[in-house]
Amino acid sequence: MSTARPQGFRALWRHPFIPLILLLLLLPHLITQVRATVTLATEILIFILLGLGFNILLGYTGLVSFGHGAYFGLAAYAGSLVQIHLTGGVGLPILAGLLFGTAMGALVGFLIMRKRGVYFALLTLAFTQMFFYIVYRWTAVTGGESGLGGVQRPGIRVPGLGLLNLDNALVYYHFVLVVVLAGAYLIWRIVHSPFGRVLEAIRENEQRAGFVGYNTKAYKFVAFVLSCAATSLAGILYALLIRFVYPETVHVNFSGEILAMTVVGGMRHFLGPIVGAGFFIFFRDFLSAYTENWLVFFGALFMLFILLSPEGICGLAERLANMLGFTAEAGRPVIPPRPAGNQGPDRLPVQVAHSDGPGPASAGSPVLVCRGIQKRFGALRAVDGVDLTVRRGELRSIIGPNGAGKTTLFNCMSTLFPVEGGRTTFEGADITNRLPHELVRRGLARSFQIISLFQTLPVFENVRIAVQARTRYRFSLFAWSDDLADINAE
Repeated sequence: MSTARPQGFRALWRHPFIPLILLLLLLPHLITQVRATVTLATEILIFILLGLGFNILLGYTGLVSFGHGAYFGLAAYAGSLVQIHLTGGVGLPILAGLLFGTAMGALVGFLIMRKRGVYFALLTLAFTQMFFYIVYRWTAVTGGESGLGGVQRPGIRVPGLGLLNLDNALVYYHFVLVVVLAGAYLIWRIVHSPFGRVLEAIRENEQRAGFVGYNTKAYKFVAFVLSCAATSLAGILYALLIRFVYPETVHVNFSGEILAMTVVGGMRHFLGPIVGAGFFIFFRDFLSAYTENWLVFFGALFMLFILLSPEGICGLAERLANMLGFTAEAGRPVIPPRPAGNQGPDRLPVQVAHSDGPGPASAGSPVLVCRGIQKRFGALRAVDGVDLTVRRGELRSIIGPNGAGKTTLFNCMSTLFPVEGGRTTFEGADITNRLPHELVRRGLARSFQIISLFQTLPVFENVRIAVQARTRYRFSLFAWSDDLADINAE
């Protein structure tokens, strides 16, 4: 078999924007062939942006939100109210909706980001219910259960193109297409940047990411805000599309639809939300013509994917491509050789305890000092007033029977466990109960008793994430990870 086909398929799989742009340009003409409208095609575009934004949180960071419909709806209300009461244009309402939805997302993210797992998900649900109640009851502003009407799509003047009549369905489609493609490209760059690679590391093993040197709470917060921003932009575009805002967009049911749409498409692939959005809209439009209970069938389909194919439609396509001899895996670029004279990537300053070799304890100054460390688990006193000093150039072992508290003491020293009493200093600085990444910045690292890796990431990515943590690129949102030759060569 020729290698040209697999290579070509791999290129399209890794860089899908050219076929995606062609498909979306032709979508209004293709969709009319199945007796659908251009408005439906525009709705697909908006849901593509919605799914891509949501997947920053779900697929890349591993955080489940049952509340993203709230930011979609709040942005729609905010932008529509600005248009109705302040201006009849389009630009200012879009900006207002984007900023308001993002600001509300940032506020909620700040309040809930300390929680993990089911507690995080439940808090997103609680805030969504609160927002829905406000929208539903604040009749004087939002219209309550009747919704908010009077939204218009006036013309917009574009330099070089003149006045665009957005009231025309096809013109508005192309306007939304430009916005969605710009947003999709930004998201593509973000998830393939050093920042995006760290999100994947957090998804796989947040504890390990912290002890590599990343402030995981900051990364999750930024991911949450970026996700809310894309969702908010989709919300105001949707309000302009249907010229109306209804309270159900803020309800948890709509958030569930966003989640299901993303999972069905494939949350571990960039194309997943795009495929899921198209599938969801067509599925809804087709079945709703026969029954108003179409969500029952979509829910059954969602459960089938969860049970039989958690990787979604894109995962099925990838497996089928591999069976047919096409290599759909993205593949890593060849690791470039270290440039001549290179001493490694530009690193941030790190204070490291240096040693000229082992020697007597009295020859070195204290590096790590623990005084009166105490740790309890309920009524069990696991560590009780332990003192320990490690001097420069000295090796120390903690020996004792199973259950003596050796691992607990080590975890207290490395701040994995918070202590109830006592104090730990490193190089004279108090590190008691400090965050893991703060210890790494001071030059203190630890290993784990059980191997702790980023399980689904390649070996190369595991190493690159560790190297990247010591460089100025570790929080870069738009640098291309594969182009950072110094880090890749390390």
